[in-house]
Amino acid sequence: MKNNPYNLKQVDKIPAGYLDADKFVNFLNKHKIIIKRKDNLPRLAHNNGISMLLVTRIGRAGSVPTIYKIPTSSQIKAMLDGMKNNNNSLLGREILKNKKAKILEIFDKAADQEESRTSIAEKVANNLGVNCNRKLVRSVLESKRSSKLEKLKKIS
Repeated sequence: MKNNPYNLKQVDKIPAGYLDADKFVNFLNKHKIIIKRKDNLPRLAHNNGISMLLVTRIGRAGSVPTIYKIPTSSQIKAMLDGMKNNNNSLLGREILKNKKAKILEIFDKAADQEESRTSIAEKVANNLGVNCNRKLVRSVLESKRSSKLEKLKKIS
C-alpha cells in the first residue's frame, strides 16, 4: 500500500540543497528550533512551507525516506515565532517556565496596589518578547501567591 499524504515527488538520489531527516533535525537544532522526535517532521515541514521529496529506498524493508529542502532564514524566523507562542512545543514550554518565573518576580517586587494583572502581563511580554495575557497572570498568582492577591490593584 502506498502512503503519500502530501503527494510528494519521488527521486532516485538526494538533490543539492536537501537534507535527510537526521541532518534536517541537526540543522533545526543549530538554529534553536528544538526537535526531539522525527516522526512528525513531514507535518512540521508541510505546515511551515518547506519542500519535501521522497527518495527511492534501497531494499524492501522500511518506509520510503523523506528529504527536506533547507529552509530559508525567513522560514526559520517564522518557525521560531510560532513555537515561542505555542505551549506544546519544547521551546514554548521553556518560555512558559520563564513567563511564570517573571510573573512571580514582578509581583513580589511590586508595592501594594501598584500592579494589576494587565500591567504584569504587559511587563512580562515586553521583557521576554513573547505574548502574555492577564489570564496566565491570574492562574499563576492564584496557584502560587493566593494569600497575597489583595496586593493587586483592582481595575474597575
